[in-house]
Amino acid sequence: MQIDTPRGMDDLLPREFALKRKIEEVIREVFALYGYLEIETPTLEYYELFAIKSGEEIRQRMFEFEDKAGRKLVLRPEVTASIARLVSTKLKAWPQPIRLGYIADCYRYDEPQWGRRRRFWQGGFELFGSKSPLADAEILQVSHEVFNKIGLKDHFFKVGHVGVLRKLLEEFKVDERDQDKILTMLDRKEIDDAINVMRGLGVGEEAVKAIQELITLEEYDHERIFKRASDTLSRWKEAEKCLENLREIIEAAREGGVDSPIIVSPGFARGLEYYDGFIFEQGIPGIHISFNGGGRYDKLVELFGGKPTPAVGCAIGITRIMQYMLDKSIGVPDPPRPKILIAGVSKVSPRYISKVSRNLRDLGVAVEVEVSGKKLPTAIEFAVKNGMRYVVIVGEREEEGQKIVIRNLETRTQMEVDLVDVDKIMEVLGGT
Repeated sequence: MQIDTPRGMDDLLPREFALKRKIEEVIREVFALYGYLEIETPTLEYYELFAIKSGEEIRQRMFEFEDKAGRKLVLRPEVTASIARLVSTKLKAWPQPIRLGYIADCYRYDEPQWGRRRRFWQGGFELFGSKSPLADAEILQVSHEVFNKIGLKDHFFKVGHVGVLRKLLEEFKVDERDQDKILTMLDRKEIDDAINVMRGLGVGEEAVKAIQELITLEEYDHERIFKRASDTLSRWKEAEKCLENLREIIEAAREGGVDSPIIVSPGFARGLEYYDGFIFEQGIPGIHISFNGGGRYDKLVELFGGKPTPAVGCAIGITRIMQYMLDKSIGVPDPPRPKILIAGVSKVSPRYISKVSRNLRDLGVAVEVEVSGKKLPTAIEFAVKNGMRYVVIVGEREEEGQKIVIRNLETRTQMEVDLVDVDKIMEVLGGT
């Protein structure tokens, strides 16, 4: 019987895992540079945690089930809600601001395709306790830093401020639930449906036309886009303040080293319902799917029973980045493996081979032991094919003299060394 992985769940082979580990190491390096403390939350969470405010798209795609006690659980579809839960409970007494980072696998019942898997990995940065544009700009900075360090320097940002649309809708007493519904439609490009809903809720025609105008504005020319958007919003001062906040965030990010192209989109909306301010996506030219996204969610911690806590963050799509880099053969590392093979010949005892391997490992030298009974020429061929530099040969004669023979596969030379002569061994191995 042949059993494969469930659809959309992928095995990671050594080369793929090496790339994943490389990306994770970069993310952790940026955690340290900016002061984000890494945490971990459970893969299983209660259904209600995500049902409250994660958005219709996520609610429809959660892996949900009941445990033996009848409680409704889900495999986490994203991590921000889990982090907000943590801040509202176990970290509620921590002094703010709090910077938290995570690397986690998430699960959504998507149709598997390029860039969409049912199990996928994310690396997140979450900053709690500040409303300052500096906090929002920092999320752009860490995102910029991660992509550059990974080797994806040809990236761009698309930024907006969902507060612009929310403040406009609030002018006409549209409640938060209906706002979420409208923003979800706009995110899905269901423009006509969104407009019909707005009109049905009593949103004035001038405001409807303003929103129609805003969702068409999307440019790299910041001065031009801000002027046009400001003119459109001149009647609605609270919405205009959100636009000015977006300008401040971009300016701070630029001064903080974010030199990537930035598209400004005042009518931009994202699917997650908890966003209430600055939002963004990060992409790569020619790929019509985002590799990173995030924004401000000032009400989520309070929604979970915590004190009012402004927050902003992002979730970098590790799995999407991996797929892109593998497809393009960009910066994919070789799987790490020892550069030394220990090969036994003639009548050497397994006991002596084990002793040699232990002695070398005690010196911090990584070795593989040939355990399948290959003849020496075949063992050497195996070592060469797998990128090894040395073969340590031990036979009956070496065992009697407590020695080893080190063969350099690059220079095709070899030397006999006493097993206890640590300095000589390290010299011959070149400090491997």
